Amino acid sequence: MESGSSQPKIAVVDDNPEMRKSFAMVISHLGYSASVFESGTSFVQAIAKDKLSFDLVLMDYRMPEMNGIEAAKIIQRNRPNMRIVLITAVDFVESEALANGLLYVRKPVSMLALAKILQQALPVPLLGGAE
Repeated sequence: MESGSSQPKIAVVDDNPEMRKSFAMVISHLGYSASVFESGTSFVQAIAKDKLSFDLVLMDYRMPEMNGIEAAKIIQRNRPNMRIVLITAVDFVESEALANGLLYVRKPVSMLALAKILQQALPVPLLGGAE
């Protein structure tokens, strides 16, 4: 059996490598498992091809080829139980995100705010474990 397999799995989908790295570090520090994807297109393809599943998706809105809402609609058709948080600095997107059943967070996102989002949306992982 794989160690840590009970950790909630979180996907970070953002075309900005610094954002992916920062989010993944915080996610891992909080005891969750993080996977990163550089675009909505690569994420949608990975879910379809590799049959990947995540407990939560942190999705940027502005990305090349496919924006976050377009990607979220495809994900929702194929994985209706996958929770998606749209993260963007674009104001006008909030109503569309909410209308599509997405959670919405405005950039910039502090690491404390990210931690609160994860704690509200997911079960709390067991930190430390038995040693």
